[in-house]
Amino acid sequence: MTDEFEGMTRLREVAAILDGASVSWVIFAGTAASVYGADRPVTDLDILVPAGEGERLKALFPGAATTREQDLLHVGLPGVDLLAGLGAIDLDGEMASRVTRHKVGGIRVPVIPREDNILLKAMMGRGAEEGKHDWEDVEAMMASAQSLDWTYLRWRASTLNEPAKVQVVLERVESLWRQVRGKIEEGTSEQD
Repeated sequence: MTDEFEGMTRLREVAAILDGASVSWVIFAGTAASVYGADRPVTDLDILVPAGEGERLKALFPGAATTREQDLLHVGLPGVDLLAGLGAIDLDGEMASRVTRHKVGGIRVPVIPREDNILLKAMMGRGAEEGKHDWEDVEAMMASAQSLDWTYLRWRASTLNEPAKVQVVLERVESLWRQVRGKIEEGTSEQD
């Protein structure tokens, strides 16, 4: 993962502000995907805080550009997007209990659980035409995982709006997992 963009230079400052205010937070989206195995340049830093922390977030970064769309509050700093409220994929107690810390930008930071990031990226499903790599990231995160907590992933999926879309996305995620595991097992047997 490259540390060469503006968000990484601001990470230490943003982390200190959030930690100093005792706000729960996690790195998610592309940067989390790179922590979990995606091998592509990271161009921005996405930080998720609990939906209920939106007003505090605005107060902690008073000069930042702030927008609100329905239940999503976006606080934008150069190279860093802070989000409060991503619908059912929220930094709730279930997610918080699974957060792990990883080195990003030279410091150890909390990172969204792999399963939550896989589901989030799969639900967004954006591709190169939008300048995104969601399904590529999903596949890379799966390829570097020994296993996934399918009970948790399915539970999280069941909490999302748009049940028809969720079902299609979950089926694609499960199919992709089987494909990725098959490739890994095939590669392992060829090496033997």
